[in-house]
Amino acid sequence: MKKFTARARFPYFRSNAPTRSSAESLAEPPTEPLAGPSTESLAAPLAEPLAGPSAEFPEESSAESIMQMDGIREKFGRFRILIIGRANAGKTTMLKQICNSTDEPVLYDGDGNEVGLAQIQECRDRGMHDIKNELVFRSNPNFVFHDSQGFEAGSIEEFEQMKEFVSERAKTAHLKKRIHAIWYCIPMDQYHRAVLAAEEMFFNECDTGSVPVILVFTKCDALLIQGMVALTPEEQKLPKDRRIVIGQQNAERMLKRNSTWDKVQKMMYPPKACVELRELHKSNEGCSFLLKRTVGALDEEAMQMLLVTTQHTNMLLCIEYALSR
Repeated sequence: MKKFTARARFPYFRSNAPTRSSAESLAEPPTEPLAGPSTESLAAPLAEPLAGPSAEFPEESSAESIMQMDGIREKFGRFRILIIGRANAGKTTMLKQICNSTDEPVLYDGDGNEVGLAQIQECRDRGMHDIKNELVFRSNPNFVFHDSQGFEAGSIEEFEQMKEFVSERAKTAHLKKRIHAIWYCIPMDQYHRAVLAAEEMFFNECDTGSVPVILVFTKCDALLIQGMVALTPEEQKLPKDRRIVIGQQNAERMLKRNSTWDKVQKMMYPPKACVELRELHKSNEGCSFLLKRTVGALDEEAMQMLLVTTQHTNMLLCIEYALSR
C-alpha cells in the first residue's frame, strides 16, 4: 500500500513521529515536515477551499474503490474521533468546518438515544460529563465525535476515565464502536502556556496503542496579532505591507521559541503528526490538511478508506487518496 501523505509546508515541524505504543523508536529523528499553511499566509486568507465541484475517481479504480469503501462502511460503521483540548480551544469551530455545518451538533448517549437540550443543560449545571456521549452533525453523520472535556482542567478522575475509554474503544470487539483517531487541540492564542500539566499527563501516561494522535494547533492566526504587537516604535511607522511582513516574522520566531512540538516529541507517547489551523471562518483548507494528516497517520488501509468515505463534499481528498493507491 502506498502511504497517503500531504505535501509539507512548515519546514521546522516534523510529522512522522513513532507510534505511541513504540517507546523503542523514540530516539529516531522524524524526517518528514509538517503539512500546513505557510507562515507567509498568516495575514491573508488561505488559498481556495479544497471542497469544490463534483469530480470522479480515475476510471480504472473507481468501481473497485467504491465497492471496497461500501464494504468497509458496512463493517466498521462511522469514523470515530476523540477530541481533547482545554475550553475555548476552538474545537467546535473546527468540527463545524470539518462537517461543513453552521448548526450545533446533536448529542447522543452511549446507547444511541438523543439527549435533549434540557438534559444537556442539567448536566452542565451539575458539572457532569460522559465521554461515551456522541456528537454528530446532521450535515455529515459519517463522523462521530467524543469529547474528553474534564481532565484538561486538572481532574485526575476524568483523566483516568479518558484512559479507560481509550483503552476499551481502541480494541473493542464491537467494531462499530471503536475510536479511530484522537485530535489533541492546543490553542496558540495561549502559545506561552501551550504545554501544561494536562498535556504532560496525556503524552507521558496515555498509551493509545494503534490509535494515532494528531496534535492540532488551533487559533494560529492569533500569533500574527502577537507579532504585530511586538513591533518596535520605529517599525510601527513603516508602511502597512512592511509592518505585516515584520509581524509575520515575529510570529514565526514566537512559534519556533515555543517549540511545543519538540517538547511533546520527547515525552513517552508523542503524537504521530501535527497540523496548524488558522482563519477557519474564512477557509476550510486547514481542516483539509488535518484530514490528510489523519489519513496518513492511520496504519490500516481500511481505516484510511473509512475516513475518506466521510468526505462526500471534499472530492479532492477522495481523488488524492485514489491516486495514491
